[in-house]
Amino acid sequence: MITKVTFIFALIALQNIFLINPVLSAQKYIEVDKIVAIVETRSITKLELNKKKEKIEKALSQQGRDIPTDKEITKLSIDQLITEKLVSEYALMQGISISGEQLNNVLKSIAKSNNLSSEEFIKEIEKDGSSYSDFREDIRIQLLFDQVKKRIISVNLKISEFEIDNFIELQKESTPTKYNYSHILIEYIKDDVDNDVDVDVEKTNMKLNKVINQLKENNFDEVAIDYSDGSMAKKGGLMGSKLIDEIPDIFMKNLKSMKVGGISKPINSSSGYHLLKLNKIEEFEMETIIVRQSKVKQILLKKNQIISEDEIMKKLEHIRNLIIEGMSFSEAAEKYSEDGSAANKGDLGWLNPGDTIPEFEKEMDNLKLNEISQPVATTLGWHLIQVNDRRKKDLSAESLRQKVKARLMAQKTNIRFKDWVKSLREGAHVEIWLYEK
Repeated sequence: MITKVTFIFALIALQNIFLINPVLSAQKYIEVDKIVAIVETRSITKLELNKKKEKIEKALSQQGRDIPTDKEITKLSIDQLITEKLVSEYALMQGISISGEQLNNVLKSIAKSNNLSSEEFIKEIEKDGSSYSDFREDIRIQLLFDQVKKRIISVNLKISEFEIDNFIELQKESTPTKYNYSHILIEYIKDDVDNDVDVDVEKTNMKLNKVINQLKENNFDEVAIDYSDGSMAKKGGLMGSKLIDEIPDIFMKNLKSMKVGGISKPINSSSGYHLLKLNKIEEFEMETIIVRQSKVKQILLKKNQIISEDEIMKKLEHIRNLIIEGMSFSEAAEKYSEDGSAANKGDLGWLNPGDTIPEFEKEMDNLKLNEISQPVATTLGWHLIQVNDRRKKDLSAESLRQKVKARLMAQKTNIRFKDWVKSLREGAHVEIWLYEK
C-alpha cells in the first residue's frame, strides 16, 4: 500500500515539475502532456487519450457510422485504455508476452496479404499521417489480448456438435447470407485545414458531382482508386462479402433495395457522402474444398545425444535394404520405429496437405505408390516414408464445420472475456483524474 501511494505521489510530483512554469509554457504555446488516469502501476496520459480518440473517430468514419459526441468518445477511449493497461499488467504477472519475432512475422503476413513489401506497407500506414510505431503497438496489444483469451478462457470452453448443426441451419435460413459490395467515401472538405468544424459545402458537392459523372463513364473500381477517401480506395473500394451484421445499418438499408450491379444514390453521414455498388448477393452455399490425400507409413529414428546422425542414417539405410530384400515395411516399422506409429506398424493414415512437417510432405508428394524413400531429415529425426495409396477427398462439409466451430468459439470467448475484464477492473486500483479541476 505504501509503495502504491509513493508511486502515485511521485507521478503527481513529476507532473507538477512540468507545470511549474506556466509563463514559459504560454510563451511556447505547447500543451504539456499530463497524466489523466492511474491503472495499478501504470499511467494514462492526455497524449495517449487523444491518440485513442483519433483512432476511434477515424474507424467510425471509415465504417460510415455516426460519430458520437466528444464526451462519449472520451469515455469510450479512456475505458479502452484502462482495459489495455489492466490486461497488459495481468499478462506481465502471468509471464505472457509477444516477442519481437512474433510481432514481425504477423506484420509481414499483413503486408503480404495486401501484396505489399514491408517498406511499401509502412508507407501505406503513414500516408494519412498515422504512425507506424503506433500501428505496430496496436497489433502487439491485439496479439497479447489473444494470448490472454486463450490462456484464461478458450482453453475452458467447448463447442458441441449440436451448436454447430444449429448454427449451420440458422445460416441456411438466413437469405441472402452475404452482400458483396464496393464503397466510395467522399469526405467533407473543410473551409480551412486548421479548422476542423466548418465544411465547404460547395467544394464538397463539386467533388461529389464529379465522382457521380465519372461513374457514368468509368468502372466503379477505377473511380474509387482516383477519388475515394475510404480505407479500401487502393483496392478499388472493394469491401468484399459481408454478413448483414457486419455491414453498417446506413448501408444495409440501401443494399437491400439495390439490384446486382447497381450503384446507390449518395448516402449522407457525419463523415461525408458514401456511394455503394452491389457486386453480388451470395446465398448460403458450402465452399467446395477438394484435397489430395495420401495414405502413408513411416519409420522414424529420433535424434539423440548418444548416437551421431551418421550412425542413425546408416541404421536407417540398413533398414531400407532389409525392406528391399523382402521384409515388409509394416514389420520393419513395428520393429524399428521410435515413435507412436510403431504400434500401428508405421501407419499414419490418410494425410491432408499441411498435416505434416514441410520436409516430410515434400518427399511424400514426390514418391510413387509403394516406393520407399531415401532417409529424410526433419526436426523430429530421420524418416523412411512409404505412400500406399492416394485419393481426392471432398472436405467441404468438414471445413465448414471447423469454420463454424472457430466462429462460435470466438463469440463465446469474447462474451466471457468482457465479463472477466469487468471483474478484473472491479478488483483493480483505478483513478481517473481527467475530470478533476
